[in-house]
Amino acid sequence: MTTVVHQAMPPGLRRFAPARIGIGVLDVMLIVYVFVTELALRRLTGNEKLATDPAKLDISNIGKAALWSFGLLVAAWLLRRHSAYLLRPPMRYMLVFFGWLLVTTLYSPEPFKAIFMVSTLLSVFLVFLAFAEERGLPVLFDRLIQIQTVFLGLSIVLYFAVPSVSHMLLWDGSIGGRMTGLGGHPNQTGVLASFIIVAIYARCDSGNLSKLFKIVAVAIALITLVLTQSRTSLIAAGIGCMAFFLLRNRWHAALIPVLLCVVVAAVLVINLDSQILAIFARSGDADELLTGTGRSFIWELSWGLIKKAPLLGYGFNSTFTMFMDEAYLLAGDVGLYIFPHSHNLVLQLWLYGGIIALALFVLPIASIIASAIKARDPRIAALLACYLSFTMTEPGGFFQYADNMIALLALATVAAQVGVAPYRRVFAVRPPVEASL
Repeated sequence: MTTVVHQAMPPGLRRFAPARIGIGVLDVMLIVYVFVTELALRRLTGNEKLATDPAKLDISNIGKAALWSFGLLVAAWLLRRHSAYLLRPPMRYMLVFFGWLLVTTLYSPEPFKAIFMVSTLLSVFLVFLAFAEERGLPVLFDRLIQIQTVFLGLSIVLYFAVPSVSHMLLWDGSIGGRMTGLGGHPNQTGVLASFIIVAIYARCDSGNLSKLFKIVAVAIALITLVLTQSRTSLIAAGIGCMAFFLLRNRWHAALIPVLLCVVVAAVLVINLDSQILAIFARSGDADELLTGTGRSFIWELSWGLIKKAPLLGYGFNSTFTMFMDEAYLLAGDVGLYIFPHSHNLVLQLWLYGGIIALALFVLPIASIIASAIKARDPRIAALLACYLSFTMTEPGGFFQYADNMIALLALATVAAQVGVAPYRRVFAVRPPVEASL
């Protein structure tokens, strides 16, 4: 069935007769852009250094820097015809937020590097939005599901075939067997698995992916969660799927009070006997989870620093320097390991841009929620829930350069941006756009 005939069908029938979606120039560009962005090239070359090493070239290599810059320029060129959409929420609020992050780079320890870091984050948002405008939102999900499935599949193969590449060989002063994958860290690799599970469960794709491919993709995602032992990714996947399940209709929504009661009961039981948590701890010690695998110590340190500069923070990329200076305060708790970031999105943004950055970040999040309600689309809520649950113990992509964690927020923003448009526009499957390039 051609794309033209497919678009002429009633919306209710379209999903039963998906159009054939060809791969054009933009698709190839997106594949290369996303794959290389998520790839930990320094680990593959054997030149990896700790994020807190002052001698580290943080852009990893010139190739990644060129790719991010090229993606930003191409996206800006494509969006020139849709400039009005950039002024609509939630993208409007996201651009204001990024504007403040750029202001914070002026008092960052390394201003010029910080400016480039913020631009790489903005690059992901604009690239995803430009692709969704040109090819349709469902096609964007199709391509990302396909890319992440291949990415994780290769990571699993390398985990067994080339352990030095895909194992986490040295972290926190210990030898570990968790799979880092091609993403460079178990949690950054695990979040890709979370995305696959939530996107397929919530039916975010265009319907062009075969049932067999979806089964394989979910299987690879589940194997990844087992090998990475990323509890944050597993929780994020569960919360994202649960959000979609509960919000898809009013009957499911009636279960929300019941689940809240179950959660409250579980918290009370754990308070009575914290050793119950030992079942879920890798070390068998409940303190591992009670301290967030040592994260509570860095949260306390972060809060102490925030109280010294609550309004403006310390500038983007400041934790890189600050935590090295304050590392001696944590020596008795986490040994010689230096946390490169605060391991919490709220604390991370507060450290970088003060309470102003935090307030500005709330605006796009609230706008995404409002768009999900207006469009009555639980898929947007599922993506946002998955992202926010993950950021309870991670910086959510707002650390240095663009990484695997920022993609979920960018997707939720783009889905909310496009989701308020008429149905036929949102779910239109567009042909390749080689001619426009």
